[in-house]
Amino acid sequence: MATKVGVSVTTVSRVLNNRGAISQETRDKVFQAVKELNYFPNEMARSLSNKNSHLLGLIVPYIAHPFFSKLTDSIEQASYRAGYKLMLCTSGQDPQREMESFSMLCANNVAGVMICSRIEEAASYFKNDFPIVSIERTIPDIPSVSCDNYKGGALVAREMAESGCRRVLLFGNQVSEYLPSYLRYQGFLEECGRLGLDAGTYFIGAEDLFAEGLSDDIAAVFQGGPQPDGIFATSDVLAARLINCLGSVREKLRRLVVVGFDGIDLSDYCGISTVVQPIREMGSLAVDILLQRIEGKMVPDRSVLPVAFLRRNSSGPGASVIR
Repeated sequence: MATKVGVSVTTVSRVLNNRGAISQETRDKVFQAVKELNYFPNEMARSLSNKNSHLLGLIVPYIAHPFFSKLTDSIEQASYRAGYKLMLCTSGQDPQREMESFSMLCANNVAGVMICSRIEEAASYFKNDFPIVSIERTIPDIPSVSCDNYKGGALVAREMAESGCRRVLLFGNQVSEYLPSYLRYQGFLEECGRLGLDAGTYFIGAEDLFAEGLSDDIAAVFQGGPQPDGIFATSDVLAARLINCLGSVREKLRRLVVVGFDGIDLSDYCGISTVVQPIREMGSLAVDILLQRIEGKMVPDRSVLPVAFLRRNSSGPGASVIR
């Protein structure tokens, strides 16, 4: 390439790495040659010289889940803006697969890894001093990024009260205390207690993020006894699926308020009131913190971003998903 442009190899390197004072004319010639030769820098070779591969790793449970899909998109864009490429792995919430993905990323010389782990013993396979950032998960000695889950849960309880609900139900995945999402459960139930709402819980499998057996769950929820007039579905996916599956029990209900959590596009399409997580901001912040760790800088142990409540057709005074 240097021969084609008529400059030294050092000059080409400076242009590609944006270093030094190079004339715009020379820059234009180099980039035109890059285009004509279909040239891509060898990231592994570059990493040997500057000790930074400019590759980042990301491990998420599922790419098909709307929350993780939106988060991944945000992280990829933030990585690109910072001059990094992203290597993506999905774990399917399988501990062995997650460990293998982490090992593979390290073997490919990534500069750091972001991980959305739902595995309790996750910290056991991390390398000491390797740059890692956890998203929506608290892991000892690892910086984390999450939303204000407790505040979000409390906001849902207040919306239930303002909607005129008296007997409410938390409907969500079984979660452990090490997951920040546990705090949204805690915030909801404690705020219901302060507001005098009669609050119950119904949990589905911890790994069933798509609520595969929802029809049976709905039958169990509405089988006999006093019926809830408000349901807090702890994700927008659960809320949308729940509303879609209510046909079999509609005759038992007079009114039902439903509120979700996440703020993904699905909640907008379905008119579901929801707690909006700043997903894109969380992704960008995770990248920023990871880059600071790669550079050896001090970073906060926990970064908690604010949430907001968005009322749509499924809640509010007089609102009901029962038609």
